[in-house]
Amino acid sequence: MELKDFLCLTKQLETDIQILLEKANMILKKYKMHMVVANELLTHKDEVVVVTNNEKILVCCYKTQDGDVVENPLIRLIVERHSAYVKKPDL
Repeated sequence: MELKDFLCLTKQLETDIQILLEKANMILKKYKMHMVVANELLTHKDEVVVVTNNEKILVCCYKTQDGDVVENPLIRLIVERHSAYVKKPDL
């Protein structure tokens, strides 16, 4: 198996949103990642930005029920992207 056979993602945590997005874009290119889950320290429990080569997706957690966490919609997004990647890995 080669790296192209895998959907690769990582995470980045910063205190400043501009620095965070700059580093996320740098990580995408330098390490050839498909996604970077970018967390701003101030809001990391409620929202994250998923950065890809062609988009930035805001993932939010709306605390409508006990136990709601940002990881739930984040995991759904990652699973959707992984499923699409498995079908067409050159995305």
